[in-house]
Amino acid sequence: METITLNVYEDDMKTVKKECVAVPTKIPFGVIRKLMKLFNENTLEDTSQILTVVTGSFDDTTQILHNAFPEIEEEEWDNVDVTELVAVIYKIIKHSFLKMLEIPVGKK
Repeated sequence: METITLNVYEDDMKTVKKECVAVPTKIPFGVIRKLMKLFNENTLEDTSQILTVVTGSFDDTTQILHNAFPEIEEEEWDNVDVTELVAVIYKIIKHSFLKMLEIPVGKK
């Protein structure tokens, strides 16, 4: 998996307080299933649509983010740039789908 980082900023939203690297995480099938009800191939390439989907599935999204970035404290999420967050979510979902495509399909 490519390195996925997310910055937590100071209150001025200019100074980086800490840079967090995502840890490999398994995403439950139920979360993927819920997200896929909201995503389609067009929305997955449009970051504004990703933001819309994320806000519509906030609980599932925060579960993924908490698992991927366990070092980010609950109150620190308020100081994460939204555009960076959307890019990170895109990378995590894209990585999950690429991993699924690697699953061998047996021939009958």
